[in-house]
Amino acid sequence: MSDEFERIHPADIPAEQSVLGAMLLSPDAIGAAAEQVQPDDFFRPTHQEIYKAILDLYGRGMPADPIAVRALLEKNGQLHLVEGGAYLHTLMTTVPTVANIATYIAEVVECSTLRRLIRAGTQVVEMGYRGRGDVDGVIAESEAAIRRVSKIADSRISDFSTAGAFVDQPDDRNETIIPGVLEVQERVIVVASEGAGKSTLARHVWVCVAAGLNPFSFVEIPPKRTLLVDLENPPGLVRRKARGLVTLGRQVPGWDDDRCWRWTRPGGLDLKRPRDQHLLDRAIADARPDLMLMGPLYKSFVDGGERAEQLNSQVAAFLDQMREKHGIALWLETHAPLDQAGQRSLRPMGSGVWSRWPEFGLALKKSKDEKDPPHTLIIERFRGDRDERAWPDKLRRGRPWPFEGVFGEDAYTDPRSYNDTQRQHSPACTECGNRIAPLFAADGSTVCTTCKAKSGRCESCGFDVDSVGHESNCGTP
Repeated sequence: MSDEFERIHPADIPAEQSVLGAMLLSPDAIGAAAEQVQPDDFFRPTHQEIYKAILDLYGRGMPADPIAVRALLEKNGQLHLVEGGAYLHTLMTTVPTVANIATYIAEVVECSTLRRLIRAGTQVVEMGYRGRGDVDGVIAESEAAIRRVSKIADSRISDFSTAGAFVDQPDDRNETIIPGVLEVQERVIVVASEGAGKSTLARHVWVCVAAGLNPFSFVEIPPKRTLLVDLENPPGLVRRKARGLVTLGRQVPGWDDDRCWRWTRPGGLDLKRPRDQHLLDRAIADARPDLMLMGPLYKSFVDGGERAEQLNSQVAAFLDQMREKHGIALWLETHAPLDQAGQRSLRPMGSGVWSRWPEFGLALKKSKDEKDPPHTLIIERFRGDRDERAWPDKLRRGRPWPFEGVFGEDAYTDPRSYNDTQRQHSPACTECGNRIAPLFAADGSTVCTTCKAKSGRCESCGFDVDSVGHESNCGTP
């Protein structure tokens, strides 16, 4: 065996003794250790058993002094571990000062993490030797092994303070994705029936946020990085639907192609498998998005016969891991299932996990109000919002962008109206330079209603026939 594997594993025995000695002297030290230290964080098995005995007594509200600990160890047949009890008194005299308990804990946890990392590294070496023919699988398993070490390290209590200290901290301006609507690491699920427009809405949000526009009011916002993960449609179809939107985005001052990314996987993913977890992790790491939009949700896993709750919980847990690791907000779309009566239930398909999971659960359905323009969508909820936000009440077909939000009293204004902010960020007519509601033509040019009066709406999709939305949905000019 090489010197590399003959090295002594990291351990700080005096620090372990100091943690245990402090716990025998002070209940406060027990509480501090219990929040951050696991029994197997101790290198010596004797220290592990003493630690478990102290926690056992503490958890039952009993004194955890040397006499009580000795009695419990004797009852468990473990008195020999502490030399008849003498070692417990040695621990108490070893600790320099109880006040430094945090320092001792940090040293014990650090050495434990390094030992876990060494074990994970050894597993990676072994997988490398036996993994010929499945390199991707080996890489995925290796990353999963390292990730487990990181997850354990990250599980220590953090972001912990008094309420006063917490509220006195200034808000981070970088916490916002869409001001007043969506913040960092928040989760949105959009559910609707097939063809209602949820995929078009996702692409609309994808480009608007990267362009620095609020996708519902078109007010300027700080641009953010976005990643669209399409798990259903082939690249050619996605390209045709995205082309007009990206063309509009490029005409917004400050647009940067590097902010807007896409990944098409028409065969879907199985986020229960380490290999597919690795692929999504890599895509997020490469694109560095602030907001990831993905769907449809049912194509993010393969049903292997597990219970629905177990299967969906596993996928949700992985997405949460990516959300925390990369600091991203998530926007997922899913189909509305049929209920027993054959009607569409505007709740996420599959397990109740997805009904509980997001901060915002949006349900889209077509408006039946005669005052609304054709194909207007009402935004309902399949769960209550976890915070008050400025989501629109409705979405109506817009131009040149696919949608525009309808808020409160504005619900029944002229659908062809255009506010100053929308006009400012609309592309200019290539013939007269006018920015009043220009339409996107199939040849890539933009024309206003004065120069080319093709303003009729398509009966099939509801978009104006020269708009991005019509070209994306029907594929014809």
